[in-house]
Amino acid sequence: MTGRSIVRLIFVIFVVLMAQQTIMVALRVGGAHPDLVWLLPITAALIAGPETGALVGFWAGLAFDLVLPTPFGLSALVGCLLGFTIGSLTTATDPEATWVKPVAALTGSVAADMLFAMLGAVFGQAQMVQIDFLALAFVVGVSSVILVFPVGRMMRWALEGESRRRSLVPATADGRRW
Repeated sequence: MTGRSIVRLIFVIFVVLMAQQTIMVALRVGGAHPDLVWLLPITAALIAGPETGALVGFWAGLAFDLVLPTPFGLSALVGCLLGFTIGSLTTATDPEATWVKPVAALTGSVAADMLFAMLGAVFGQAQMVQIDFLALAFVVGVSSVILVFPVGRMMRWALEGESRRRSLVPATADGRRW
């Protein structure tokens, strides 16, 4: 990664974290709220592959851990696993396919929240599994499908020039994917 990409990535993580902590926390349905932070490693993995997805997931999760009252490092672990898994599972798919982004956002975000809750319970936070998982899956899933496109645009800007994915389809004339 270039220095410029790192500075842009820090800025994107900060903006998404602030939106998460100010706007998304207030949008509660059935006790659950959208989680924007998981979209960072998902979109990074779709753009630049599993290694970049894992790195972005780690750093975004570490930043998220600074504002959460959960065991420190839990979000970083989940974000790292999420970014690498999404990147690995989507390397064989066509990155230009319209279904890849929403499906990855839906499954990845819901799986990350479930893993986060279960690992939290393993690390002594039993209250993390005493939630309505159906409401959580619905709210996080729907919001992730909707918000993956704006977060993806920000991530594409942050990682400009960093894409190492091989497209199965020739790029468009303007080179835009989001």
